[in-house]
Amino acid sequence: MAIRSPVEAALMYAERFAWPVFPCQWQGPARKRPLITGGFREASTQRREIERRWRRWPLALVGLATGRRSGIVVLDVDRKGGINGFDTLDALGAAILPVTPLVHTASGGLHLYFRAPDDEIRNTAGARGRGLGPGLDIRGDGGYAIVPAPGSRYRWDPVCHLRDTPILPLPAWAAPREIVPAGQAKNAPRKPITGLSPYAEAALDGAVRRIIRAGNGEQEATLNGEAFAIGTLAGASAIPADFARRVLVWAAEQMISYDPRRPWRPGEARQKVERAFGHGLRHPRSGGHAA
Repeated sequence: MAIRSPVEAALMYAERFAWPVFPCQWQGPARKRPLITGGFREASTQRREIERRWRRWPLALVGLATGRRSGIVVLDVDRKGGINGFDTLDALGAAILPVTPLVHTASGGLHLYFRAPDDEIRNTAGARGRGLGPGLDIRGDGGYAIVPAPGSRYRWDPVCHLRDTPILPLPAWAAPREIVPAGQAKNAPRKPITGLSPYAEAALDGAVRRIIRAGNGEQEATLNGEAFAIGTLAGASAIPADFARRVLVWAAEQMISYDPRRPWRPGEARQKVERAFGHGLRHPRSGGHAA
């Protein structure tokens, strides 16, 4: 059955997916702002309440309360004003988009829909604070997103459509970054005074990124492989061993525990780094800076 009006769309999201929705301004400079005083806090799944609100504003956009209330986190990929979120996705190693429901937005960007984790995921904006980078915003707890409805200029992707595309869990690379206050750097590694060669710095930086972003089921293999590879460089004196070991341990401690029944235990990641790194030290890379 075709959806012919915003209220039909709102009811569909509320009743089929149990998503709490609320009306938003559909025109003018305040477009997308909530039309009710409580905004997303007053989002509802109740048919009578939804019908009452859209009788007052029949053209209203449909706002979705994101985060744990709906079980949905939205990644907003923006492209305007010289900022291109797709370039940031490429830098994060996510240029090939995951197969999860996608919305094409009115401004030419994308919304990627993910299942919200059990832990709170707050909103982020661009590269500020805990943000992922320019042109990427997270809509989680305390936020909302506009969902497609007639007249909204938002539309579900014809291939990755909500009706037949499973919603994936929020991937590690899309989780907001941890903020470490100045002077409380959780023993964050520092570069040695003598500095690193460009090759060594790139190798270590790449290893850290791959460890932190390793997905569910890939973490242990990634950690062992990267620690061993950096160990072979340290064994060839291409990188200071103590510094490299501290960097790898720091990266390992940032890994997400995907399975709450088997979380990473304190010291477990360190032991795995020490074992694999030590093995690499005993098998130094031939030539030190070999490609």
